[in-house]
Amino acid sequence: MRLAKVNLALSVLVTILFLGFTCYAQPNIPKDKIPSNLAADVKADVDGLYAPEAVKRAQAAHQLGNMGEKAAAAIPWLIGMLGDSAGIELKSDPESKIVENTSPGIEAAVALGKIGNAALEPLIGALKDNNPHVRVLAAVALEELENPQAVDALIAALQDENLDVQASAARALGEINDPKAVAPLIAALKDKKPEMRATAAVALGEIGDKKATVPLVAALKDPSEKVRRLAAVSLGEIADTQAVKALVAALKDSEVQVKAAAVKALAGQSDVKQSQEPLLAAAKDKNPQVRAAVIEALTGMKSPKIEVIFIGALSDADLNVRMSAAKALAEIKSPQAVKPLLAALKDASPGVRAAAAKALGAIGDPIAVPALFDLLKDKQESVRAATAAALGKIGAPRAIKALAPVLKNDEVPVRVSAAVAMGEIGSPRAVKPLIKALSDKSGCVREAAAMGLANITGKNFGEDQVAWNKYWEENKEAYLSVCAKGLCRY
Repeated sequence: MRLAKVNLALSVLVTILFLGFTCYAQPNIPKDKIPSNLAADVKADVDGLYAPEAVKRAQAAHQLGNMGEKAAAAIPWLIGMLGDSAGIELKSDPESKIVENTSPGIEAAVALGKIGNAALEPLIGALKDNNPHVRVLAAVALEELENPQAVDALIAALQDENLDVQASAARALGEINDPKAVAPLIAALKDKKPEMRATAAVALGEIGDKKATVPLVAALKDPSEKVRRLAAVSLGEIADTQAVKALVAALKDSEVQVKAAAVKALAGQSDVKQSQEPLLAAAKDKNPQVRAAVIEALTGMKSPKIEVIFIGALSDADLNVRMSAAKALAEIKSPQAVKPLLAALKDASPGVRAAAAKALGAIGDPIAVPALFDLLKDKQESVRAATAAALGKIGAPRAIKALAPVLKNDEVPVRVSAAVAMGEIGSPRAVKPLIKALSDKSGCVREAAAMGLANITGKNFGEDQVAWNKYWEENKEAYLSVCAKGLCRY
């Protein structure tokens, strides 16, 4: 598992751990027992684990983790730090502006995960520590290792007296993805604690074994909204057609989040015919979150009924629904949607206007060009950039005249979009403006201009403005006869 995912799990655990007592735990090895033959940088950071300041202890653990396998000799000291739950704020990178809530114990767990399988047996041993903080973080570090040899110990940890340990073990089992864990996790779906049932549901979805389908279907009727929602999510990941009927029934759940999860799960089923009609009905749900989820679920599907749903949703009261509808229409490239999308170019939401412009570009009907010209003057930079890109997709040569001033007068993202669009249109009239754009202060604009010129001419002089200008002056007559008379202004 990538470290970013472990950090996400740890961010959830930070609050849990901080709710308990704060414990200052130096390594349980006397400092004078540090071997003198440790590598100098490893020894310096092991020394740092004994600092009285929690921040320094956390920094030392963090630095050991950054060494990876090289820091394997520090494993016993890092194991001894897992119980150090002193809450601190720490920058993961000295140059970063982001400060994270953490503890020396959490940093030690992350370090052990980075060091790798040399930490496996010590971490399995730590799952039996008297301190629940240690057991929780041992499971988290084992999640990072993803070593199947930890499965039996993690299955045993599902019976831990501490809920947080149980949940961490379940998450680790889901990540390791060993079929041996399926039966114990199914049993955990009947745990008395809803938090444990929810975590087991997630883990079963990650493993993806169809043996979990029937138990997860049963969990769709769990008293806990969270369990029902996560069961629906996992059924979507497993994508077993046995679950379709139950997921359709879940579209009538009393909780919006459960309904939205069921919508997404149905969209992932291989047999879309069985679920399409219920999804179309859900497109009229009273809750906008459900309606938006339906649009997203149906995106990419094409039928007259679905097309009507998408077009109608452009006028929905909720802007997220309208935006989802515009994006969906871009996917199916529906000619019937051109007029409604032109109307959507005047939507109050810039996100909807940008999505409508993108959809019109994808459809490629030149009838949209005049309206897109007007939208190049929109107040929002994102809308102007999307509009320029749409004009490029439509490919109308007359758009060069409207895009040329944008290369000189607008923000960098818009200038980039205009340069790309002019290259896509491919008209020789774009050559002069693009050559001028090679002197732009932004490297992104210069790169886009060079690529556009290469697309139009089939030549490649990179960002060398002089070379491009020389080539054009010597060869422009071959591209457009009026240029020989000096009339190529755009």
